[in-house]
Amino acid sequence: MGNKVKDCPACSKEVAKSAKICPHCGKKLKMGFFLKAIIFIGILIVLAAIFGPTEEEKAQQQAALLESISNAQAVNLSPKGELYNAFKLISDYTDVQRDNLEKEIKDKVIQWTLPVYEVNKSGEYYRVQTDSGKQNVVGTFLNVYPRNQEERQFIEGLKTGEMITIKGKIIGTMMRNITIKPAVLVSK
Repeated sequence: MGNKVKDCPACSKEVAKSAKICPHCGKKLKMGFFLKAIIFIGILIVLAAIFGPTEEEKAQQQAALLESISNAQAVNLSPKGELYNAFKLISDYTDVQRDNLEKEIKDKVIQWTLPVYEVNKSGEYYRVQTDSGKQNVVGTFLNVYPRNQEERQFIEGLKTGEMITIKGKIIGTMMRNITIKPAVLVSK
């Protein structure tokens, strides 16, 4: 059997190795789990700041991603027909059928022209919600990344009912709307 006692670093009296607090002087002997977790998270944050990509590298990665979407061949997938019928509010499709359809279309690059319902700015991109009812097209949430000031002005000038043409990647669905991220504007 090993020695089950140790000296307190504060008062030098013997205490059990399992003791969390010295019974003689009250010195805390063991670090609690919560404090260890906080220190560990702090170390991870420092390491991420030191070894993570710089803002310039992030911008370059983003530009490369947008360029790849812009140059990608869009699949022949219509926002009308089956997609509209599956995801519209009152639909004959079941959740299982919508889930299976979502799996089929996920990660596909599409190019669609859609009617705008709402535009919000979210950091470096604009979140454009489209109107599914006016044109019988599936509702979408577009995360549109402008590539220049002209595109920013165009997006900020959009009004409800106007059309937007984008090319983007389907990442899934939310609230019966297809989420497309990233998306770029397509010139007419």
